[in-house]
Amino acid sequence: MDDEIFLRALHSEDFCIFRKLRLKSLAESKGHFCSNLEQSTAFPDSHWQDKLNGEGKQVFGLFAGERLIGLTGIFTWREDPTGQTGVLAMSYIEPAYRCNHYSAWFYEARLWFATAHLPWNRLTVSHRAGNEASRRAVVRHGFILESTRQTLWSDGSRDTEIRYMMDLDALRVRQTN
Repeated sequence: MDDEIFLRALHSEDFCIFRKLRLKSLAESKGHFCSNLEQSTAFPDSHWQDKLNGEGKQVFGLFAGERLIGLTGIFTWREDPTGQTGVLAMSYIEPAYRCNHYSAWFYEARLWFATAHLPWNRLTVSHRAGNEASRRAVVRHGFILESTRQTLWSDGSRDTEIRYMMDLDALRVRQTN
């Protein structure tokens, strides 16, 4: 683990390494994501490339040297028909690299992207009940609890989903002051 660790935006040409780590994350963390391994394995190359095209969304990769060791993304939230809400999603760091505060880099990159993406006026993020590491990171970065609900998770189980929101317009004002 002596390689330089850095975060960068992924692009369409990165789709092979993106797909490989995303499928690994789904296999290792069943039930922590909205997607599931079986469906995701069947996606064509074009699906993976589209996720990385940067049009109203961005996936970031955490690298150790040339090796992709983590992923995080920000997308337009499908549950908001106005398209004015961004959603933080699919954060994963390989186990050997966890507990090094790299998740803070994930939040900084996604908040930077969100404040520059003017169609959005809110951000949302959620986690499964019991995911204490996610809860701490969400709260530390200024998100406010919005709701809880029972959700059918990708592993087929029902559990509580805890959702948080952030007012992006207020964040933009704070950043200019």
